[in-house]
Amino acid sequence: MENSDISDNVLKGFKGTYNELICQDDFSTDGHPLHNRQDQQQVSIFMVRDGQSFQFYRLVAVSLGMLSALLLVVDIGLGVQLMLGLSLVPTDSKVSEKYGPLYQNLTHISSELEQLRATHSNMIHAKEEALTLLQKELQNVYKTSGQLGSAKHTGMELQRQVESLQGQKVALQSSVTEFVESCGRCLPGWKLLNSVCYYFPLSNSIPLKTWDRSRDSCIKKGADLAIINSEEKQEFINKAIQALRYSSGSWHLTGFWIGLKEEEDKEGTWAWLDGTELTQGYWADGEPNDDMNNEDCAAIYSKNHPKATWDAMKTWNDAPCRYALKWICEMKAKAA
Repeated sequence: MENSDISDNVLKGFKGTYNELICQDDFSTDGHPLHNRQDQQQVSIFMVRDGQSFQFYRLVAVSLGMLSALLLVVDIGLGVQLMLGLSLVPTDSKVSEKYGPLYQNLTHISSELEQLRATHSNMIHAKEEALTLLQKELQNVYKTSGQLGSAKHTGMELQRQVESLQGQKVALQSSVTEFVESCGRCLPGWKLLNSVCYYFPLSNSIPLKTWDRSRDSCIKKGADLAIINSEEKQEFINKAIQALRYSSGSWHLTGFWIGLKEEEDKEGTWAWLDGTELTQGYWADGEPNDDMNNEDCAAIYSKNHPKATWDAMKTWNDAPCRYALKWICEMKAKAA
């Protein structure tokens, strides 16, 4: 409302000024001076000498008046707007009342943000330390793992050595027992069963021999190739050669010649060196087969026949007499 009243007053003042400018002199169209009073030598503001000049000056005056009025209106409007703007500006108390909590919240948020930044920095530092510690622990784990693998390998090797020592212990105990039982009755290195001593030449320094040469070796010792004519002897010799763990690799070379041979004039008839014919044999399954008509001597084996079902008592096989094998000698024990 105030702006409207001021604008009306400005327009009224502008109209009054304009009217004064128009009515100040009495214009005429005859080209004479506006005022020609004899008692007063007054000169009119505007001297119209011709029609075109009068129109020009009149236009200039009107334009100047309108420009002055316009500037006055603008000035008044700016003043009014300035007053209104100042009336709308909040006071310090209002600003504090309105924006104070926001400023406090902003300050609190800034403080929390700084705390979070510090916490984040501490966490990064802690993470780096944890990673360093983890790398050290991993190195220790790898080192321990390597030591564990080495210890495991050493343990396995020690276990094999223990098993070997246990086997040797059993063999020594058996030897001691046999030595005690056969003390004075058998030669050193011979094994006693009842009244018979048996010899197994297992030393690597003793070469393998054919059936005939093996028998000659036994004869030189005052013995002969072993005669296995009872289940007791078969079981005893089987256990003996298994305990000795003799092995030359190939199955057919792990045998021991015994005193059993096929008679030359009786094909399929086997006889012991004492002249008695074989009545109870312990042949592996499928033996004797006289392969190539050249297997005339018998041997007992420490390994199972590859074509036979394992039977601890079936360990005989016929082989060519020219094969080089170990052998078993027997001789009567001395009287106790």
